[in-house]
Amino acid sequence: MKKRFALILFGLLIVAMSAPVYAQFEWKVSGLIDSNAVWYNNFYSTNRIYGNYADTQGNTAPNTGSLDKDGNYFNTRGRFKFDAAMGKEVTGTMFFEMDSARWGETAGGRNQLGKWQGDQVAVEVKNLFIDFAIPYIGIPVPMTARVGLQPLVSRAEMAVNTDGTGVTLGFKLDPVTVSPYWAKASHYKDYASDDVDVYGTNIIARVGRMTLGGYGVFYNMRTYPLTSVSSSPTVDPSFKGKMYWFGGYADGKLGPLNMMADFVYDWGKVESFGAAAAKDVDYRGWAARLNLALPIEMFEFGTRLMYATGSDQKDTDGTGLPGRTTPWGTTTKEVKSYVIPPGSEENSSYGANGSGIFYSNPITGRTPDFTGSNASSMSRGAIGGTWQAQLYASMKVAPWYKITVLGQYIGDTTDNGNTVGTARKANGNPRDDSDIGWEMGLFNEIQIYKNLSWGTVLSYMIAGDALDWQGTGGNVSMSNPWFIGSIIKYTW
Repeated sequence: MKKRFALILFGLLIVAMSAPVYAQFEWKVSGLIDSNAVWYNNFYSTNRIYGNYADTQGNTAPNTGSLDKDGNYFNTRGRFKFDAAMGKEVTGTMFFEMDSARWGETAGGRNQLGKWQGDQVAVEVKNLFIDFAIPYIGIPVPMTARVGLQPLVSRAEMAVNTDGTGVTLGFKLDPVTVSPYWAKASHYKDYASDDVDVYGTNIIARVGRMTLGGYGVFYNMRTYPLTSVSSSPTVDPSFKGKMYWFGGYADGKLGPLNMMADFVYDWGKVESFGAAAAKDVDYRGWAARLNLALPIEMFEFGTRLMYATGSDQKDTDGTGLPGRTTPWGTTTKEVKSYVIPPGSEENSSYGANGSGIFYSNPITGRTPDFTGSNASSMSRGAIGGTWQAQLYASMKVAPWYKITVLGQYIGDTTDNGNTVGTARKANGNPRDDSDIGWEMGLFNEIQIYKNLSWGTVLSYMIAGDALDWQGTGGNVSMSNPWFIGSIIKYTW
């Protein structure tokens, strides 16, 4: 009996001593499920590099054959994020994403979970990384490290917004935080210097009511475009590139105003490997943005201003590669358009500044727009070759209902051609127009329950001459684009 009682006490002692250890472990789960409904008219095809005059899909008409015809679809996204935290020192993160680009998809597989009968292999690993505090090693500042497949962001809506494998460090020097990172964008042959490496640093400081930030990013692309080399050792790249992005921003309160201000500059070169007709191409571009908002009780009034340089079509074709012929018959030598890095999803982040058509919108997302992006090459993203002036007003009608109205003008900054449109003069040269168009938008945001929301978007665009395209019988002016969208979203 005494032995049994002693064993019981011993077991309780072990549990008591172990409890504090196990109490440090914590699972955190978050995610979302949403469903979009979209109805639209006259949106161009996507995947442009520097403008529709060199669409990588070879398309020159809105959605190739859908001129003045309305389209519609539903889509769905699910995200599940798991954080396994062991105290404050170590956390492991697994982040999964599932998409249906269209309900009723026929192909199945990645981004195709909407296929009839379901059961698709559509679960994507978006992130998989470890965060940990670095033990004291003689440097008298708190240090952290993140290792694995992680978000790589340097001002998402203006420059770098992607996921990649790499290492990010953190140094806390109150009130400044410095976060250098390295990532491997492409790895080809183990025994050859043909990889793509990314080096960057983010610096953030809190000063009064303002957050000041700066970043520098270097893409050492020993192979360019990123997919031009296969895993076969017999294939060699034709080009290489070295590109830099430098930016600064300020967010916070400026008197009674909420402010967001940005400036970013891209600089670098894409080089050929000695082909006689292929010359090097220089890159020089910049973009600036200023958002101001004045909150007054249940109202908010604001403006958004943006300018991004465009290319000169006498100096570059749509790919920006050495040796290529421009629309004017000259050889590509310089890209003055503001460009974003390969694979950056800046175009989706900038949708927060849109009304629903040209730059997408902040409510639905994953819907038609006129922005460009490319996974393997630099591209103009959402803003390259355009400028924007917007006014908006919001009203919190009730704790659960917000309505926003806005109007904006969008201009073209490309020289000797248009950023999106493909229209040409009678002599065959590209037409140079400045008017992309006027947009009007109406947003409704309704909080049904604490974690369940419903949003709607109604947008209309008065299309300008810079959206005209070249058809088989001459230039074509399409009808004004419009967009109606609805999204229901559950978050936890």
